[in-house]
Amino acid sequence: MQKKNLSAISFLILTALYITGCASSSRFSSNEGKSTLTNQFTGNLIKVLLNDTRRELSFNIESSVILYEHEKPIALIKAGNRLNFFSAGNGIELKIQSRIFNAEYFILKPDNKEEGIKYDGVRYGGLIKIMGGDNNVNVINQVPLELYLKGVIAREMPMGKGDSYFQALKAFAVCARTYAISKLGKGHLFDIYLDTRDQVYGGLSSEKLLGNKAVDETRNMILTYDGEPAVIFYSSSCGGHTANVKEVFPGNDEPYLRGVNDGDPPNCSISPNFNWEEKYSANKFIQRMKNSGYLDGGDYTLKNVEVGKRSSSGRVAELLVNVLSSDGQSKTIAIQGNKIRAAIRKADDSNILQSTMFDVNFNGSNIVITGKGNGHGVGLCQWGAIYQSTQGKNFKDILSFYFPGTEIKEIND
Repeated sequence: MQKKNLSAISFLILTALYITGCASSSRFSSNEGKSTLTNQFTGNLIKVLLNDTRRELSFNIESSVILYEHEKPIALIKAGNRLNFFSAGNGIELKIQSRIFNAEYFILKPDNKEEGIKYDGVRYGGLIKIMGGDNNVNVINQVPLELYLKGVIAREMPMGKGDSYFQALKAFAVCARTYAISKLGKGHLFDIYLDTRDQVYGGLSSEKLLGNKAVDETRNMILTYDGEPAVIFYSSSCGGHTANVKEVFPGNDEPYLRGVNDGDPPNCSISPNFNWEEKYSANKFIQRMKNSGYLDGGDYTLKNVEVGKRSSSGRVAELLVNVLSSDGQSKTIAIQGNKIRAAIRKADDSNILQSTMFDVNFNGSNIVITGKGNGHGVGLCQWGAIYQSTQGKNFKDILSFYFPGTEIKEIND
C-alpha cells in the first residue's frame, strides 16, 4: 500500500512540473494505471517508422497526450509543452523543461483517442513510440492495421467523384492490407516505412470517407495464392500491359504476376499522365550517365541511344548508350530493366523516369523519349482498376484480372 501511494505522489509531482496551465485533474483511474498500454488497442498492430534521421528531436505537443516510460504512465502533457529527445546509445533521453529522464523508450498515447497525436504536422491514430537505435531518435507510430490502411488508401489512390471509383478502392484496400501483412514482424524496430519505400501513409490527416468505407467493407480480406498471402506489387498505370515480375524484380517469378494485356485501348489510358515525353540535350544525357555511375568524370561525346531489347510486355529491357571518349575510345553502356528509370531520370531531374514503356529518338543533338504509363507496371494497375470500376466491375473481378489465380481470404483480428 505504501509503495502504491508513493507512485501516485510521484505522478502528481511530475504533472505539476511538466504541465502548464492545466486546471483539470491529472489522476489516472485505477484500471488505466494497471492495464498495459498495448492491450488498450485491438486488432493486428503495425509499426510505422515516421522518422529515424536525427540524433536530436524536439517538437511541441499540439493536443493532450499521456506520457509513458515503457508501460508506466508518467504524466498528462497538455498542448503547448515541448518535448526534447536525444539519442543515448541504445536508449533515449527526454528533457521536459528542467527535468531529464532516460529510458529504453517512451510512448505517447492520445488523451483523446479520436483526436490522435499530431506529429510533424500530421495527426496519427494509435500510439507514438520514441526509442533509440543506430544512434538516432526513432519515431514509430504503432497503430491498428485497419486504421493504418485508412491512412494509406487516400494517399495512394484518387477518390474520384461520387462512388464510381469505389470498387477500385476496395481492390486496392485488399492489396494494401496483403502487403502490410507481409511486412509484420520482419523488421527489428519497425515493420514498414511511411513513404514509397513501402506504402505512402498519412495517418488520420489523410483519411477520406470513401477510402475509409473501402477499408471497412473489405475488413480482414487479403489476397492469397496456394493458401499463402500473395506477393503484392502495384503501380499507377501499366501503359497498356502489366509487366512480368521477373523482368522488373529479378528473383521473383510468381505465376500470378506474369503480366496481362490491359485492354485495347488500355484501361489505364484514362490516367491524366498516361502519355508523356521527355527531352534531353546530349550533354545533359552524358551527365546523367556520370551521375548514375555508368561513366567517370572524363570528356565524352554521345554517339547514339537506342533500345537493345524489349520485354514481353513491350517495355525496354535494355537501353544501349554509345559514347566516344576524348581519346577516341568507343564505349557502349547497357542499362538493364527498371534500372533505366533511375539512371536517366526525368528531364527536369525531379524524379525517376515515369516508366520503361517508351520509344527513344536521337538526332545527333537531342534525345526524345516518348512513353506511356507511370511506374514499374507489375501487379495492380491503379488507373486500370479505376476504369474497370467505372464500368461496373467489382473488386473481386478487378483483383482476378490483375492477379490471375489468386483468392481472397480473411485473416483473424
